[in-house]
Amino acid sequence: MRPPLLRLRSTCYEHIVLRRAVAVVAFGEDNEPSLRVIPKSTVYNVGEKKAIYCEGMNLKERIEWYSPSKAMVGARTSKNNRVYVERMKNDSLIPIIIQSAQLEDSGNWTCRSGELSETIEILVGEKVYLKVRNQTIDGEEGKPARLSCEARGSPAPVVQWYKDMVLISAENRAKYIMKEKAGNYQLEIRNLNHLDSGEYVCKVTQEALSHYTDKRYQLVVQHKPLLVDQPIQEENMYITKYKTQEIYAILNETKNISCNTIANPPPEFEWHRRKDGFDERIPDGDTIAKSEDGMSSVLTLRMYDETYLGEYKCSAKNSKGSVSIIFHVTLGNKPEPPDSVTVINSTVSDILFNVTCSSCPLVAEDSQVAEQPENLRVLGYSFQLTPVVDGYVVPDWDSESAVEIPVDIYDPDDTLFSVGPLQNSTSFYTRVRSRNAAGFSEWLVLEEHPSTTSSGVATLPSLVLALVYFVAVFVVLR
Repeated sequence: MRPPLLRLRSTCYEHIVLRRAVAVVAFGEDNEPSLRVIPKSTVYNVGEKKAIYCEGMNLKERIEWYSPSKAMVGARTSKNNRVYVERMKNDSLIPIIIQSAQLEDSGNWTCRSGELSETIEILVGEKVYLKVRNQTIDGEEGKPARLSCEARGSPAPVVQWYKDMVLISAENRAKYIMKEKAGNYQLEIRNLNHLDSGEYVCKVTQEALSHYTDKRYQLVVQHKPLLVDQPIQEENMYITKYKTQEIYAILNETKNISCNTIANPPPEFEWHRRKDGFDERIPDGDTIAKSEDGMSSVLTLRMYDETYLGEYKCSAKNSKGSVSIIFHVTLGNKPEPPDSVTVINSTVSDILFNVTCSSCPLVAEDSQVAEQPENLRVLGYSFQLTPVVDGYVVPDWDSESAVEIPVDIYDPDDTLFSVGPLQNSTSFYTRVRSRNAAGFSEWLVLEEHPSTTSSGVATLPSLVLALVYFVAVFVVLR
């Protein structure tokens, strides 16, 4: 078994020699003297160890290396042990060794033999290193906040500031001041308010070094309570300046009045009933509920008679300030229920309904027509669905699996409403009611039991399928 192993090593050696011979022929054609520098890269980081080779062919004089200062680089000695030339038996391939590269090593390094020379430009850079890359800071309403990003490196980095992934413009000097001193890049946010809360990112780029890093700040602004038009978890929330609000209620029904705010720290709420110019405190109890996030308070009125009409005041207060709003409760009409509700199609998680209500006043959302308490605009519908259970004829509307899903009317011509997400492969008892600013209509119970599908393919009711079939036949016969 020994001879084959020796032949294998011989073959490998011959292959290496052959590759070297091919390279020599290509590099030193016609036996002319020539030089070339063989770097693996030309960009180094401070502290790295690098070797740059100079290869010569058919040379009459030996190869020497020269630094950017034009000084000849000598061999390694006890004193010269950082940058030196390393001589080999093969004097046609001479490397210069740079131990622990420094910024001053940047520049043109020249390999020379007689009149021949080749130069390579190298860049030694220092990558920016950010010790702390995530930080949370508190700000106070009306005061400035200053964010620092110590991005020292060479070449000098490009630093940009972002808020919630949007580039901050240096032109907006009324809000932002950006400055740099000795590699410390600062962002000053002036006159803080609740809108300034969010994530700020200092993005640092050194393109020449192909290096990127960042530092993230989470700014939390403490501010007084502000009234909003809906709970803050919902989208499209906006700050309201109205300090009074009309509330419509229906006799013998329950009315919930929501007092929604944004504040930091979360506020404390108080409710008062206004009578004869005096505010009477409503004690906390089962008629007042607070949201889990502490930003909303709900007063529940049980409208037994007209004595519950009138003005109710909600006050929200924290250490930064307070705000109040007056709710003026008056009677409104109870809406009529829908005329009909039909199923158009269904998917694995949604059911599409067509809803009509001929007696419902439907006005475009952006209409300038004033609301009439006795004829309030229908805002939408509420669908309640509970699964059909074998052996039970009467639907259990109070079961844990029952869901109530509201839909809004944005255009009076809209009659199609997608309801979901729902459990797949399930039939549902369904009922629908109209909704206006005062409350809800009576329920309209569907006779059919719409179902979701078991796959992503939508299904059509048999009536619609029959209609499609007859239309297809009519087209063919023509």
